[in-house]
Amino acid sequence: MPRTVGAQRPGAEGPAIVRVVLRSSTDGTSFAGSDAVMDQAGVPNLLAASDGALYAYYQDWANGNIMGVAVTRNGVRTHYLVRINGIDTTSMPQGVDPSAVQLSDGRIRLYWMMSRGGPSKIYSATSATGSANGIVFTYDGGVAFDAGTMVFDPTVVRTASGWSMWVDRGGTAQHATSTDGLTFVAADNSVFPNPATFPWGGTTLPDGRIRVVASERGPGGADGLLFESNDGGRSDVQIASGLVPAGAPADTGLPYLNGTWWLLNRERM
Repeated sequence: MPRTVGAQRPGAEGPAIVRVVLRSSTDGTSFAGSDAVMDQAGVPNLLAASDGALYAYYQDWANGNIMGVAVTRNGVRTHYLVRINGIDTTSMPQGVDPSAVQLSDGRIRLYWMMSRGGPSKIYSATSATGSANGIVFTYDGGVAFDAGTMVFDPTVVRTASGWSMWVDRGGTAQHATSTDGLTFVAADNSVFPNPATFPWGGTTLPDGRIRVVASERGPGGADGLLFESNDGGRSDVQIASGLVPAGAPADTGLPYLNGTWWLLNRERM
Protein backbone atom coordinates (compact mmCIF):
# COMPACT_ATOMS: atom_id res chain seq x y z
CA MET A 1 0.00 0.00 0.00
CA PRO A 2 1.24 3.57 -0.59
CA ARG A 3 2.94 5.21 2.37
CA THR A 4 1.29 8.37 3.63
CA VAL A 5 3.27 11.12 5.31
CA GLY A 6 2.28 14.52 6.59
CA ALA A 7 3.82 16.40 3.67
CA GLN A 8 1.42 14.85 1.19
CA ARG A 9 0.67 16.78 -1.98
CA PRO A 10 -2.67 16.99 -3.79
CA GLY A 11 -3.37 13.88 -5.81
CA ALA A 12 -5.52 10.78 -5.89
CA GLU A 13 -5.66 10.77 -2.09
CA GLY A 14 -4.38 14.29 -1.51
CA PRO A 15 -5.67 16.96 0.84
CA ALA A 16 -8.06 18.54 -1.64
CA ILE A 17 -10.43 15.57 -1.47
CA VAL A 18 -9.64 13.75 1.80
CA ARG A 19 -11.06 14.16 5.30
CA VAL A 20 -10.86 12.24 8.58
CA VAL A 21 -14.00 10.59 9.96
CA LEU A 22 -14.94 8.96 13.27
CA ARG A 23 -16.67 5.58 13.62
CA SER A 24 -17.60 3.47 16.63
CA SER A 25 -18.13 -0.19 17.54
CA THR A 26 -19.22 -2.29 20.50
CA ASP A 27 -17.40 -5.45 19.39
CA GLY A 28 -14.18 -3.92 18.06
CA THR A 29 -14.49 -5.49 14.62
CA SER A 30 -17.55 -3.95 12.95
CA PHE A 31 -17.61 -0.14 12.87
CA ALA A 32 -20.48 2.12 11.90
CA GLY A 33 -21.06 5.83 11.36
CA SER A 34 -19.22 8.51 9.44
CA ASP A 35 -18.76 11.54 11.68
CA ALA A 36 -16.64 14.00 9.69
CA VAL A 37 -14.03 15.46 12.05
CA MET A 38 -11.96 17.58 9.66
CA ASP A 39 -11.86 18.21 5.91
CA GLN A 40 -8.56 18.42 4.03
CA ALA A 41 -6.77 16.47 6.74
CA GLY A 42 -4.96 13.17 7.07
CA VAL A 43 -2.51 10.98 9.02
CA PRO A 44 -5.13 10.51 11.76
CA ASN A 45 -4.51 9.27 15.28
CA LEU A 46 -7.15 8.93 17.99
CA LEU A 47 -6.89 8.92 21.78
CA ALA A 48 -9.79 8.05 24.09
CA ALA A 49 -8.91 9.74 27.39
CA SER A 50 -9.83 8.42 30.81
CA ASP A 51 -12.36 11.24 31.31
CA GLY A 52 -14.27 10.13 28.22
CA ALA A 53 -12.97 12.83 25.87
CA LEU A 54 -11.79 11.92 22.37
CA TYR A 55 -8.65 13.57 21.00
CA ALA A 56 -8.51 13.26 17.22
CA TYR A 57 -5.06 14.25 15.97
CA TYR A 58 -4.41 14.85 12.28
CA GLN A 59 -2.24 16.68 9.80
CA ASP A 60 -4.12 19.90 8.99
CA TRP A 61 -3.22 20.55 5.37
CA ALA A 62 -5.60 23.50 4.96
CA ASN A 63 -3.81 25.43 7.74
CA GLY A 64 -0.29 24.96 6.46
CA ASN A 65 0.42 21.26 7.07
CA ILE A 66 0.48 21.63 10.85
CA MET A 67 -0.64 19.12 13.46
CA GLY A 68 -4.17 19.77 14.70
CA VAL A 69 -6.49 18.17 17.23
CA ALA A 70 -10.26 17.99 17.55
CA VAL A 71 -11.35 17.44 21.14
CA THR A 72 -14.83 15.97 21.64
CA ARG A 73 -16.09 16.18 25.22
CA ASN A 74 -19.70 15.71 26.37
CA GLY A 75 -20.89 15.90 22.77
CA VAL A 76 -19.14 19.21 22.04
CA ARG A 77 -16.23 19.28 19.58
CA THR A 78 -13.58 22.00 19.43
CA HIS A 79 -10.69 22.24 16.97
CA TYR A 80 -7.21 23.47 17.89
CA LEU A 81 -3.78 23.75 16.34
CA VAL A 82 -1.25 21.76 18.36
CA ARG A 83 1.47 23.83 20.02
CA ILE A 84 4.80 22.42 21.19
CA ASN A 85 6.91 24.64 23.40
CA GLY A 86 10.64 24.28 23.89
CA ILE A 87 11.73 23.04 20.47
CA ASP A 88 12.56 24.77 17.21
CA THR A 89 10.16 23.41 14.63
CA THR A 90 11.02 25.83 11.82
CA SER A 91 12.51 23.08 9.63
CA MET A 92 9.08 21.42 9.45
CA PRO A 93 6.20 23.26 11.15
CA GLN A 94 5.45 21.31 14.34
CA GLY A 95 6.49 18.09 12.64
CA VAL A 96 4.13 15.51 11.15
CA ASP A 97 2.55 12.10 11.80
CA PRO A 98 1.14 12.52 15.35
CA SER A 99 0.58 9.63 17.77
CA ALA A 100 -0.75 10.27 21.31
CA VAL A 101 -0.79 8.24 24.52
CA GLN A 102 -2.30 9.13 27.91
CA LEU A 103 -0.08 8.73 30.97
CA SER A 104 -1.30 7.25 34.24
CA ASP A 105 -1.57 10.72 35.80
CA GLY A 106 -3.83 12.02 33.04
CA ARG A 107 -1.24 13.94 31.05
CA ILE A 108 -1.00 13.30 27.31
CA ARG A 109 2.25 12.56 25.49
CA LEU A 110 2.52 13.24 21.77
CA TYR A 111 5.00 11.62 19.39
CA TRP A 112 5.76 12.95 15.93
CA MET A 113 8.28 12.73 13.10
CA MET A 114 10.55 15.59 12.11
CA SER A 115 13.55 15.94 9.82
CA ARG A 116 16.23 18.58 10.27
CA GLY A 117 17.90 18.28 6.88
CA GLY A 118 18.91 14.63 7.33
CA PRO A 119 17.32 11.36 8.39
CA SER A 120 14.07 11.91 10.26
CA LYS A 121 13.69 11.14 13.96
CA ILE A 122 10.78 10.61 16.32
CA TYR A 123 10.34 13.24 19.03
CA SER A 124 8.00 13.52 22.00
CA ALA A 125 6.35 16.22 24.11
CA THR A 126 4.03 16.05 27.11
CA SER A 127 1.14 18.30 28.08
CA ALA A 128 -0.03 19.21 31.59
CA THR A 129 -3.43 18.32 33.01
CA GLY A 130 -5.96 21.13 32.73
CA SER A 131 -7.76 22.92 29.92
CA ALA A 132 -4.75 22.75 27.56
CA ASN A 133 -4.07 19.05 28.12
CA GLY A 134 -3.53 17.37 24.77
CA ILE A 135 -3.32 20.74 23.00
CA VAL A 136 -0.27 22.61 24.32
CA PHE A 137 2.81 20.46 24.89
CA THR A 138 6.30 20.88 26.28
CA TYR A 139 9.16 19.17 24.44
CA ASP A 140 10.52 16.23 26.45
CA GLY A 141 14.10 16.86 25.27
CA GLY A 142 16.38 14.68 23.20
CA VAL A 143 15.09 12.20 20.64
CA ALA A 144 12.51 9.50 21.32
CA PHE A 145 13.75 7.22 18.52
CA ASP A 146 16.55 7.49 15.99
CA ALA A 147 16.85 4.67 13.47
CA GLY A 148 19.67 6.36 11.57
CA THR A 149 17.53 6.62 8.45
CA MET A 150 14.20 8.05 7.33
CA VAL A 151 11.26 6.85 9.41
CA PHE A 152 7.58 7.78 9.27
CA ASP A 153 4.22 7.28 10.94
CA PRO A 154 4.93 6.33 14.57
CA THR A 155 2.34 4.23 16.40
CA VAL A 156 2.93 4.10 20.16
CA VAL A 157 1.19 2.07 22.87
CA ARG A 158 1.87 1.32 26.52
CA THR A 159 2.47 -2.31 27.44
CA ALA A 160 2.55 -4.32 30.67
CA SER A 161 6.34 -3.93 30.82
CA GLY A 162 6.87 -0.54 29.18
CA TRP A 163 6.16 0.89 25.74
CA SER A 164 6.12 -0.28 22.12
CA MET A 165 6.53 1.82 19.00
CA TRP A 166 6.25 0.94 15.33
CA VAL A 167 7.58 3.16 12.55
CA ASP A 168 7.76 2.86 8.80
CA ARG A 169 11.42 2.29 7.93
CA GLY A 170 11.84 2.11 4.18
CA GLY A 171 8.51 0.34 3.71
CA THR A 172 9.11 -2.10 6.58
CA ALA A 173 7.63 -1.92 10.06
CA GLN A 174 10.42 -1.31 12.59
CA HIS A 175 9.55 -2.23 16.19
CA ALA A 176 11.13 -0.29 19.09
CA THR A 177 10.62 -0.54 22.86
CA SER A 178 11.11 1.70 25.88
CA THR A 179 10.90 1.45 29.65
CA ASP A 180 9.95 5.09 30.21
CA GLY A 181 8.24 6.19 26.98
CA LEU A 182 10.91 8.83 26.41
CA THR A 183 13.78 6.88 24.82
CA PHE A 184 13.12 3.95 22.50
CA VAL A 185 15.60 1.42 21.14
CA ALA A 186 15.20 -0.84 18.13
CA ALA A 187 13.89 -4.26 19.16
CA ASP A 188 13.30 -7.56 17.45
CA ASN A 189 10.73 -6.73 14.83
CA SER A 190 7.14 -7.58 15.59
CA VAL A 191 6.16 -10.83 13.95
CA PHE A 192 3.08 -10.46 11.75
CA PRO A 193 1.67 -13.31 9.65
CA ASN A 194 2.65 -11.26 6.59
CA PRO A 195 5.93 -9.30 6.84
CA ALA A 196 4.45 -6.59 4.58
CA THR A 197 2.08 -5.59 7.41
CA PHE A 198 2.27 -2.06 8.82
CA PRO A 199 0.29 -0.93 11.91
CA TRP A 200 -1.24 2.54 11.70
CA GLY A 201 -2.89 2.77 15.12
CA GLY A 202 -3.18 0.74 18.28
CA THR A 203 -4.54 0.49 21.79
CA THR A 204 -3.84 -1.50 24.95
CA LEU A 205 -6.79 -3.19 26.67
CA PRO A 206 -7.22 -3.32 30.46
CA ASP A 207 -6.02 -6.96 30.48
CA GLY A 208 -2.79 -6.04 28.67
CA ARG A 209 -3.66 -7.26 25.19
CA ILE A 210 -2.62 -4.95 22.36
CA ARG A 211 -4.69 -4.46 19.24
CA VAL A 212 -3.44 -2.66 16.15
CA VAL A 213 -5.21 -1.78 12.92
CA ALA A 214 -2.92 -2.28 9.95
CA SER A 215 -2.37 -2.56 6.21
CA GLU A 216 -0.75 -5.25 4.14
CA ARG A 217 1.25 -3.64 1.38
CA GLY A 218 2.06 -4.82 -2.08
CA PRO A 219 0.04 -6.84 -4.60
CA GLY A 220 -3.11 -8.18 -3.03
CA GLY A 221 -2.67 -5.95 0.01
CA ALA A 222 -5.54 -4.69 2.14
CA ASP A 223 -6.34 -1.97 4.68
CA GLY A 224 -8.27 -2.21 7.92
CA LEU A 225 -6.81 -5.49 9.23
CA LEU A 226 -7.03 -6.08 12.99
CA PHE A 227 -4.19 -7.81 14.86
CA GLU A 228 -3.90 -8.80 18.50
CA SER A 229 -0.82 -9.40 20.65
CA ASN A 230 -0.49 -11.00 24.08
CA ASP A 231 3.25 -10.40 24.49
CA GLY A 232 3.67 -6.64 24.32
CA GLY A 233 3.58 -6.41 20.54
CA ARG A 234 6.37 -8.88 19.77
CA SER A 235 4.04 -11.29 17.95
CA ASP A 236 0.66 -10.62 16.43
CA VAL A 237 -2.27 -12.69 15.19
CA GLN A 238 -4.87 -11.38 12.76
CA ILE A 239 -8.36 -11.60 14.27
CA ALA A 240 -10.48 -9.51 11.87
CA SER A 241 -10.48 -7.53 8.63
CA GLY A 242 -12.58 -4.89 6.93
CA LEU A 243 -12.41 -2.34 9.75
CA VAL A 244 -12.34 0.52 7.24
CA PRO A 245 -14.72 0.80 4.27
CA ALA A 246 -13.58 -0.65 0.97
CA GLY A 247 -11.53 1.88 -0.95
CA ALA A 248 -10.69 4.01 2.08
CA PRO A 249 -7.01 4.99 2.25
CA ALA A 250 -4.69 3.70 4.96
CA ASP A 251 -3.87 5.63 8.18
CA THR A 252 -6.19 4.78 11.05
CA GLY A 253 -6.47 5.48 14.78
CA LEU A 254 -7.88 2.81 17.11
CA PRO A 255 -8.60 3.42 20.82
CA TYR A 256 -10.86 1.64 23.32
CA LEU A 257 -12.60 3.00 26.42
CA ASN A 258 -15.36 1.69 28.69
CA GLY A 259 -16.83 -0.84 26.28
CA THR A 260 -16.65 1.29 23.12
CA TRP A 261 -14.15 1.02 20.30
CA TRP A 262 -13.41 4.08 18.18
CA LEU A 263 -11.89 4.32 14.72
CA LEU A 264 -10.56 7.45 13.04
CA ASN A 265 -9.74 6.98 9.38
CA ARG A 266 -9.42 8.89 6.15
CA GLU A 267 -12.01 8.91 3.42
CA ARG A 268 -12.53 10.75 0.18
CA MET A 269 -14.91 13.68 0.42
